This record gives sequence, structure tokens and C-alpha cells, in this order.
Amino acid sequence: MRTTDTRVRRALTAMAAGRPVVITGGSDRDHQGWLAFAAEAATAALVAFTVRHTSGYLRVALPGSACTRLSLPPIWHGDNDSDAGGHRVAVDWEGTGTGISARDRAATIVALSAEESEAEQFRRPGHVVPVQVATGGVLGRPGPAEAALDLARLAGCRAAAVLCDLVSRNHPTAMCRGGELVEFAAQHRLPVVSITELAAYRRRTEPQVVRAADNRLPHRDGTFHAIRFREVHGDGEHLAVIIGNATSGDSVPLHVHVECLTSDVFGSNGCRCGTELSAALADMRAKNCGLIVYLRPPGPMRGCGLGARAGWDAEDLSHIAAWILRDLGVYTMRLSDESPGFGLVIFGRIRERGLRIAG
Repeated sequence: MRTTDTRVRRALTAMAAGRPVVITGGSDRDHQGWLAFAAEAATAALVAFTVRHTSGYLRVALPGSACTRLSLPPIWHGDNDSDAGGHRVAVDWEGTGTGISARDRAATIVALSAEESEAEQFRRPGHVVPVQVATGGVLGRPGPAEAALDLARLAGCRAAAVLCDLVSRNHPTAMCRGGELVEFAAQHRLPVVSITELAAYRRRTEPQVVRAADNRLPHRDGTFHAIRFREVHGDGEHLAVIIGNATSGDSVPLHVHVECLTSDVFGSNGCRCGTELSAALADMRAKNCGLIVYLRPPGPMRGCGLGARAGWDAEDLSHIAAWILRDLGVYTMRLSDESPGFGLVIFGRIRERGLRIAG
């Protein structure tokens, strides 16, 4: 098992048990950290522990549906609600005292997580700040609120999580960062997980594409089976072209190709993209067996000679390619003789996703 997966699963185990975890901003040791726990597990003691070691600005990450149901208005009424980071007007649960004590705030937090709570049962303004997370969690926006809610959801808890910024013990006027985060977590026996690790874990364990179209395409050399895939968390769309009996053999010839408009469509000689694609297609057609995964990164038009290569790296592309292969039921493959250097990198990383390479 990957070390990063182990850290994520330890965090999930802690969340499920009602214990807090430390979330960091990434693999960089200079990133700050947040203390987080499932909202349904809030107690006066846990809130008091959180306030003692953090800024005390307690937030509860909630999905958009909960914010709508509880009539939680944004604190910012500009043209773009994301300018306020999804923060809503602070609330207190009815029946609490001043709302500021650990006991009062714990009651408010639990009420925010409860499906039976109603909007009229909260006072505004209060002392607990709801935060609406982005759709898709950390795969939609890699923020701490999204990470906290993802952990609670993956741990089997209700969709609500508390988070608060950790304060440095060595420098009380600054935030806790880097090695001090690790020391704090070790002292209190808390798991540590980064937003980057959680996002990578979700990409590996949750399907990243769905079928959007499935058809037979007539071609001058015969008929191909084409399946269009759409990304679950993004705007990218990709194509799988199946030649002959590609899914029935023990080892499927595979060519992974990244879109290059100038060469694939217009036949530019400024690169070998189109030539490699045509050669792979011809070879597979001659053998009546093969699979082409045609990847189209989202964003600006991509084509050699049109400017810098847009936005995606091999890590992103390999996740998508691996999920397309899993959807097609292809688990053993061999590399096409025409695969380019970038395709070789993607092919190597696909192997890390548990798919077998013949030869």
C-alpha cells in the first residue's frame, strides 16, 4: 500500500472514531495546518481542545444543499460568492446561552450536522461560521474546508466537518507550519494528511470518468467502436477507439495519445503526433486488434506550434487513462510500437494504478 494512502486511511479511521486530524496545505513543509473533526462528534471537551490550540475561529464545512436548506446566507454579496471562500453568516443554536462557550459551540456544530435541524432554529449572527464547500470537494477546489468535509464523508460520517487554523506554540502571533505541525500531531497522537494526498487518493479510488456516448464509426478501413468519456470533476472529454477484438484478448495493444490539433487534423510536420497516431491506427487495423485512448485536456486549444503545451501533466492524464481502461474492462495491455515519449510516461504511470503490462 502507498505511504500516502496509509496516511489518508489513518485520518479516515480517526474521523470515524470521533477524533481530530491535522490537515496540511500540501507536501511543502512551509504550508500551514488545520485541526479538523467530524461535526457530529463535537463535544465541549473537543471544542475546548480545538480552541486552545487554534485561532478559535471555528468553521463548519457543509455541502451547498445543507446551506440552502438551513438558509445560511453568504457574508459577501458580491458578484462572485467564492470571493468570500464560501463563508456564511455565523450562527448559534437555539437554547444555547451566549453561544461562545465550548459547550454552546459544540451544540451549534452538532445541530449544523443534523439532518432534522431547521433554519428557524439558528440565531444570526452567532459564534460558529458555516462554510459552503465546492462541488466535488478537493477535486473541485483544493481547500481545507473541502478536505475536512471529504474526510468526514469518506469516513462514513454525516456531511459536516469542523476545521480551524492551528496556531504556533513557539510563535503565538503566527500560524503553525512545517515541522511544528508534525510535532504537534505527534504530541497529541493525531494523524496528519495533506490536501494533495487526499486529492490523489480520491483520484485513485473513485471513478474519474463516465460514458457520455457509445457508437460505431464508419471508417475507410472498416468500422470502429468509439466511446466518448466525460470527466466527473472537470470539463475534459476523451475518446476510446476500439479496433477489432481488442477487449477479448489477454493482452490489448494500447496507444495513448494526447490531442494535437495541428498535426492530428491539419497534418502539420512540425511534430510527430499525427504520424504516430496514424501509424498506430494502421497497425491495429492490420492486426484487427487494438485500443487508442485519445485524451483531450480541458482549457485552451492544444496543438504543437500554437504555443505552450496546455495545463495537464502525466499524473493527471494517467489517472484519466487508467479509469477509461478500467471502465472498458482492460486490465492487461502492451504498448503500441508507435507510442511517443509522453505516451511512454503515461503508460508507465498507468502501471502504478494496478493495471498489468504484458512483456
